[in-house]
Amino acid sequence: MHEGSRTSPSDSVPIPAPDRPEVSEPAGAERRATWFELFCDLVFVAAVGQITRRISSEPTLGSVAAAAALFVPLWWTWVLYAVRANRADRDVTSHRLLTMAGLVAVCGLAVFVGSVGTSDSADTGFALSYLGARLGVAALYALEARRDRRLVPLLRSFMTGSAFSALFWAGGALLAPAGAVRYGIWAGGMAVDLAIPLLSGRRIARAPHHTEHLRERFGLFTIIVLGESVLGFTNGLVQARTAGSAMVTGAAAFALCACLWWSYFSASGTRPGAHAELAGNPRLLHIYVLGHLPVQLGLAVAGGAVGTAVVGSASRLTTALALCILGGVALFLLSTAAVRAAFTGVRDPVVRLRLATALLIAGLVPWAGRAPVSAVLAGAALLLGLSVAAEAPGHRRRLEEAG
Repeated sequence: MHEGSRTSPSDSVPIPAPDRPEVSEPAGAERRATWFELFCDLVFVAAVGQITRRISSEPTLGSVAAAAALFVPLWWTWVLYAVRANRADRDVTSHRLLTMAGLVAVCGLAVFVGSVGTSDSADTGFALSYLGARLGVAALYALEARRDRRLVPLLRSFMTGSAFSALFWAGGALLAPAGAVRYGIWAGGMAVDLAIPLLSGRRIARAPHHTEHLRERFGLFTIIVLGESVLGFTNGLVQARTAGSAMVTGAAAFALCACLWWSYFSASGTRPGAHAELAGNPRLLHIYVLGHLPVQLGLAVAGGAVGTAVVGSASRLTTALALCILGGVALFLLSTAAVRAAFTGVRDPVVRLRLATALLIAGLVPWAGRAPVSAVLAGAALLLGLSVAAEAPGHRRRLEEAG
């Protein structure tokens, strides 16, 4: 696959570059995530945690669908801040202060996302927080566009699209009644938001960006989402105390999380120098960025359900829990395969392996309700682990070709 940071299983965790408050790096220079970017990620950690708690507290198909829908604007907000920093971040005091102001709105997302659908005040607070976070991105672009004129066309596209999207979000929150009408209007606003980069391909292509830094940032957000899986099964073990069945299920859940990490970060596309095509191909850049939505959504849904599965390890998985865990893993595999296929073609052996593994894991759903929870998790982990091992030659071949 092609997603991830600049690490491999044998590498150390990426070390952020030390902050240099008044220095701007050249557009072509190598960039690493700064300590300030990692601080900003902490705010999104809180918001992602609220999404996974919605899933674990009420793992029904309806509540999971609602949580998945709310994950999209939260994820897109992170993308806007990450891509903006990738294109135009001098890490100076003015940028930090404006970013922190925008992050106050992200804190609002974290506060209200767990209650959306239960009250008008929560719905309104969520919509206004989302619009406030987007306003922070626009202000950052406007500040830097005064210095780098290449960003002016991008700023115009972003402002025009954001103004149109705001009509949906504000109108849905303030004018439409709670329920399907309001959330349908919000879905329209979200569609506008996601379409902005697709309709601004040429302007985006002319704007500066750092490919290595972008891949590292998406890898770090993937770690954030995977962290919720680890938190989920450890909290499940705490609630289950010393029940023997919970310990076995917890070990299987850990194996599944480890295999998910390995599947993402052992791929050839996570190595330094990979995906050089992103530097000059807007189509591939859109596929890479938007392709991470189902990748990380699948991880979030599976992670939110794992803790509930560990707590109830003495019983069988419900259909909803099985769909969350196994369906989330299958969505992760299908999405990473699709992104890789954009770079290597659908005949790539790794792409075919991932598609086959996704189908096998999804095929466990009908059987999940009749087997112990630990067996279901272990079975998914085994299939994923075998896929990782079988993919290794394909990843090596990809790196040799790139070299």
